Amino acid sequence: MPAFARTPPTLARALLLGCRAGLLVFLALYTLCALLNMQLGYQGNESRVVTEYVWSEWRRVVLWQVARLLGAYCAVGLLLGALLGAGLWAAERSRRAVFWLSGLGCLVVEGFLVTADMARHPHLYAATLYERSEVTAEVLRVLSGTQPSGWTFAALVLPVLSVLAVVGRWLAESPRWRGVLGGVTAAAAVAGFTGLGLTRTEQGPESPGRARPNLLILASDGLRPDHLSGNGYSRSTSPNIDQLMEEGTRFNDTVVQVPRTAPSWTTLLTSQYAGEHPVVHTLVGREARETKLTTLATALEAQGYRTAVVADYAGDHFSRFPYGFQKVSAPDFRFPDLVRQRMLITHVALLPWTALAPGLFKERGEFPELTDPAPLRTRVRHVLDGLPEDAPFALVVFASSTHFPYAAPWPLEGKYVERGYRGPWRFGATPRMEVDPDAPATTPEDVAALGANYDAGVRTFDGLVGNVRADLERRGRWDDTLVVLVSDHGEHLEDEGLGQGHGDHLWGSAGLRIPFVVRLPGQVASGRQVTQRARSLDVAPTVLDLLGVPAPESFRGRSLASLARPGPEPKALPDVPALIETDIWFSDRDGHAYQTVRVPYPWLYEIAMVEGDTGEIALKPEWEGPVRRARHRGLYLGRWKLLELPTPDGVRVQLFDTVSDPAELRDVAGDNPNVVATMRAKLAAELPDATGEARGAVGP
Repeated sequence: MPAFARTPPTLARALLLGCRAGLLVFLALYTLCALLNMQLGYQGNESRVVTEYVWSEWRRVVLWQVARLLGAYCAVGLLLGALLGAGLWAAERSRRAVFWLSGLGCLVVEGFLVTADMARHPHLYAATLYERSEVTAEVLRVLSGTQPSGWTFAALVLPVLSVLAVVGRWLAESPRWRGVLGGVTAAAAVAGFTGLGLTRTEQGPESPGRARPNLLILASDGLRPDHLSGNGYSRSTSPNIDQLMEEGTRFNDTVVQVPRTAPSWTTLLTSQYAGEHPVVHTLVGREARETKLTTLATALEAQGYRTAVVADYAGDHFSRFPYGFQKVSAPDFRFPDLVRQRMLITHVALLPWTALAPGLFKERGEFPELTDPAPLRTRVRHVLDGLPEDAPFALVVFASSTHFPYAAPWPLEGKYVERGYRGPWRFGATPRMEVDPDAPATTPEDVAALGANYDAGVRTFDGLVGNVRADLERRGRWDDTLVVLVSDHGEHLEDEGLGQGHGDHLWGSAGLRIPFVVRLPGQVASGRQVTQRARSLDVAPTVLDLLGVPAPESFRGRSLASLARPGPEPKALPDVPALIETDIWFSDRDGHAYQTVRVPYPWLYEIAMVEGDTGEIALKPEWEGPVRRARHRGLYLGRWKLLELPTPDGVRVQLFDTVSDPAELRDVAGDNPNVVATMRAKLAAELPDATGEARGAVGP
């Protein structure tokens, strides 16, 4: 060994050696991830057609993302290597030792940091590790449920020791640094105590004495009311929501029209059916996206309310459609974002570092596999901090915790999964667009694991509800705020034998029913349960009525406020029709039962396009008519549920008695021809026609 290799380097030389070692380590990690995880699928759905399209039409996005990823790897390697190299310089190690130990230290820190992120968010790594091999799957299962902070602490040991070693050497070599360090420490202590005092002062409750109540809408994508413990569910999934229901009024049977997020939220906010408003399905084009809407938000703004919406992954529609909120904090999800997102998730070695600098890779915050509501809660606080004290606010908080793949973070992740389960749905599931012929048949244990992951998502959202409540209570704004709990649709979890997801069919009630709870002391009865059916169409008129704000003339729903006001039990309102319809079918080859009773059209990869200037994914114009004519439609009215299922051989009609058959398992259309005729006439009157004009009016 040359003598110079055994001599301690200068600081500059040590930094250079550390940078070189770190750079080599992280370039090797980049190469490994790129080679092993090269894919452009979405939530496990991969397509050669999409991969080829991305490379031919969006090559610039791909290459720029490659450059960003490579730059991030290099930056992390250089900074971490330099830090460890400086620590080894302070320890007076030889040049060779500085180089090799810096590289080894980078691997150690990387390993612990990835382990910590896996423990906190194992779903984020399931796509690349759980199905790769039994070894990597077992690693993920073992790490899930372990304490992330312990792994994080282990990752910090070497960097912290390096900093301490450098500081110690400087102090030893330059006594004048001791005084400087002492002064800095004293100043930091004074600033810390001062800041603590200011923080305590600012957290005191406020009582501005507003004349009008505020509005807070709390929602989670795909939240099923029958999975709330306050509604009799077996698991304790929702203690905070249960308290909200006990303090307010709950509507036990609330249905949506189109059980997909964008059309359903548009119906909820505009109080119009899809077809009357332009968001008739999930993938509407530019004209529909730019149409001015009269909504709950615009009605409240006209009355002096400050309106805002805060959403995570599934709330991109709030950025894409002009709902009229004055402040929107939500993802701006477009096809290039999807490409960047899918490329990032394959880089397992970089994922934990992106959490340290979320502004550099904002697509991390849009992962379906990362629905931790902690960042959402932080943004809610920032929005509340920015609201004026002299005006009431209307705030919508929309979480994705209960959206597939049902990715609850630690410590709730895996909380309800049966110990020892090793099946495909250990870390949730996403509806598949193609049947895998080699996949084993679904077992009862798989279905139980799917429901367990979903329930962990419910409990996660419930924690957010409790946190937001605590924030408003500290501000003295909880009891003068009308609190509304809703969702955009329900969710099928294979538990009814009706598949996964939402929006593909109208059988059963799990995908169509949502929670609807209102709470406002003195204005809303506490502990009341309303059994009369409500519609998402009625949410906005009810909210405006409870706030004392007139509803716009364009609203088609009716106010149910009379059923929620304090006093004697109110009389039921007359029954009115509740229209239900399916959304776009994304696949024609997923193997589900609805495929046998539908008008066929190709799958999403053939009927959709990406707008070159906006990056929006939209239905090709020539498919608008066929898609709308093919959709299943139906109606709830009184005890009956009618379905019309267009097929190439004509319309198949089904009728269900929801009183004697609440699970909707028996088609009784043949036994009740008069009911079928009456219901079909009402459905024809209720459906908007192709121009978007209603062919009938809603009753009082």
